[in-house]
Amino acid sequence: MNATYLAFAAAVALLIASPGPVVALVIADARRSWPAWTILGGVLSAQLLMIAALVVIYLALDLQPVILEWGQVIGGLYLIWLGADGLCGGDDEEKDISRPQSHYFWRAMAVGLSNPKDILFFLAFLPGFILPAQPFAPQAVTLIAIWAFVDISILVTYSLVSRRLASHDTLQRALTLLPSFFLLGLGLISCGMGINSLIK
Repeated sequence: MNATYLAFAAAVALLIASPGPVVALVIADARRSWPAWTILGGVLSAQLLMIAALVVIYLALDLQPVILEWGQVIGGLYLIWLGADGLCGGDDEEKDISRPQSHYFWRAMAVGLSNPKDILFFLAFLPGFILPAQPFAPQAVTLIAIWAFVDISILVTYSLVSRRLASHDTLQRALTLLPSFFLLGLGLISCGMGINSLIK
């Protein structure tokens, strides 16, 4: 079980490190000041999406495994698209406007909740980290806690790096591209896992 959770943490780290909308907000806001409220809003939005995905998975476990297997394939295809889109420079930059701190929190919440990447990742990968023979609730709580810890760690790291490398555009471009390769790889793995389960 510990190995399963370590594998989950590694997969989550690769996903969060990809330059999605919340990461873009954190990097942009870090150039202005420490983006604590942006990070909090982004993390909470991901937690809400994860809980929603876990509810869907819990219901699906009581229905047909084929639903989860197709979810892995479809989610994997979407992750592949996200990785390719990132490599093609498809990320948007947020305007830096001086606003109250609450603005940054609610903006990050809205951006996070409107971004389907997280919930599709959950639907694609969470089934592989949940053991049907074990109680569902303790596993769900553990996965949620792992996600929150990794999410906060990655976003804080991005903030620190962004503040240090604010004047180095080439290095920031590298930080934007490299995680896209990992995201592309995760999508391929998810598709492979789903297709392998479907043809068994």
